[in-house]
Amino acid sequence: MKKYMNKAFSLLLTFLFCSGCFVCGFPASAAEADADCAQNSFEFAVKAAEIIKNNSDGSMLRVMGKLKDGIADFDFSDASESVVSADGRFVLQFAEEAELVACLTKLQGDDNVLYAERDVPVYTGALEKSSDHLSWGAEVIKADAYAQSITPSPGESVTVAIVDSGAEDIDFLKDKLIDGYDFFENDSDAFEDVSDDSHGTFLASIIADCTGSLPIKIMPVRVLDSKNASLINFINGVYYAVDNGADVINISLCIAMSNCRSIEDAISYAEANNVTVVVCAGNSNSDVKKFCPSHCATAITVSSVDSERNFSHRFSNFGSEVDLAAPGENIGGYNAAGEITTSNGTSLSTAFVSAAAAMFRLDNPGCNTEQVRNALVLSAEDMGDPGRDDYYGFGIPKLSKLALSDKKYVESVSFAQNSYSLRLYEELEINPVFYPADATDKSFTVSSDSPCISVNGNVITAVSDGEAVIRVTSNDGLYTAEVAVTTKMPEIKIENNPGNKTINYGETLRLTAEVENGADNTAVLWYVDGVESGEGTIFEISPKNDSAEVTVKIVKSDGTPLLDKNGNEISDSQTVTVKSGFFMKLISFFKNLFRISRLVLQSVM
Repeated sequence: MKKYMNKAFSLLLTFLFCSGCFVCGFPASAAEADADCAQNSFEFAVKAAEIIKNNSDGSMLRVMGKLKDGIADFDFSDASESVVSADGRFVLQFAEEAELVACLTKLQGDDNVLYAERDVPVYTGALEKSSDHLSWGAEVIKADAYAQSITPSPGESVTVAIVDSGAEDIDFLKDKLIDGYDFFENDSDAFEDVSDDSHGTFLASIIADCTGSLPIKIMPVRVLDSKNASLINFINGVYYAVDNGADVINISLCIAMSNCRSIEDAISYAEANNVTVVVCAGNSNSDVKKFCPSHCATAITVSSVDSERNFSHRFSNFGSEVDLAAPGENIGGYNAAGEITTSNGTSLSTAFVSAAAAMFRLDNPGCNTEQVRNALVLSAEDMGDPGRDDYYGFGIPKLSKLALSDKKYVESVSFAQNSYSLRLYEELEINPVFYPADATDKSFTVSSDSPCISVNGNVITAVSDGEAVIRVTSNDGLYTAEVAVTTKMPEIKIENNPGNKTINYGETLRLTAEVENGADNTAVLWYVDGVESGEGTIFEISPKNDSAEVTVKIVKSDGTPLLDKNGNEISDSQTVTVKSGFFMKLISFFKNLFRISRLVLQSVM
């Protein structure tokens, strides 16, 4: 096995440390120096792992953290052993519990310290073995259909780092495994897996099974012994994977902590370096918010389903951070002895999604982590409640959706113009511009960030006053485009309205309403002193009183008034005043009397 082939390298590394090629010695006494300084991330990880190896009694009397300004003149003399990196990360070992508590309290209250946390055990996300020996997970996610459609460029490959218990160099993995690191033994040979359930080897076999002969390599980063690991080694394992060429990191480990700055910092480091991180939801049948790194938003968090595609209520965690679900019960794989067995747990679900992420990255060189996430989400078969839910996330990946023959991917999506303006109830068909024009799949989804716009397929409709951003996303999930849409509500005004009109008693006044941005399914109604009195843009009034308040409104088809964005009715008003002097009324009386008399005479004759 490679374990023995690499011992020479391990001895050489030790010689270099001891000979002074690296600054690896610890202070002779606390008074001589505060901390041993590491010049780079890997040197820091090695020194931290050596501290842990030297104190492997299980007490875990260690503190880790980060200084604000990198290496500084900082007092770490309370620790029996210590190391600090160039970017300010530190690990401290203590001889007694009381010393650890006192120092941790001091560090957490120091303004020069970004965070300080205690080392804790890290556990696997696997459960007990099952008696069922059928392997069904790769078929469910349609791994073969996608793998067979990928034609990598010459020399192109993708690396999946499994930060776990190492991976035994069994026959099934011989063409997949590449060198990693063993932080438990603190040497360069990670091809050893002594965990009780062959955890790392099992995960590697799932990824190898899904990816077949594709140039997808597996880098074991060993941070786990039999059942648990030091949090410090685990975090340094993530940094190691990023710094040594991983494109995807599989984390099937779980910590019962609602937050951990050290983990969040490591995941953010991976994201900043365009490394996709896939993590297990955990197996406590609880909310992922209680666990790390399950709750990290930038990672892809995976829950478990059984062979009937039902959520694994027996053990799988759930919650708002779950992104996808994948097979996690009665999954076939290889143990460290090269024997096929089965196991359960969200650890296994994570390996399926890591394999999917690796295949997509191989199929789309140069893609970023957001594009990987979007593609897997858009490939998912929706399960449970419609849309995203806390059990299945966006659903179970169906990689066959990504396997288009002779495909030509979309390279950009845009809109024909910079913005749009719609009248109320006006519809607009969204037809984005794709480049290249002959892209294989030019389907897309449309969404709006405001309730003033409703979306039905690729047609949007203005339903209220406001502004919205319309987003289109290509079906492969790689590209989006956004455009601003302003909705214009109708406006109404009584023509040449000076605020009031004065007419003589008995006269008739004709009023005209001017409507701008008129909308279908609306009507114009007139009101006199609050009483509905007419409909249409023209209205005549002949008041009998000294004055009348005339109001015109735009109403919906059901008669309810339209409201603007401030909640006010869309209307205009005018006061009509009547000259009602005694002589005007007397003249009107005789006119009416004459008219009546003439009608009577005509009827008699």
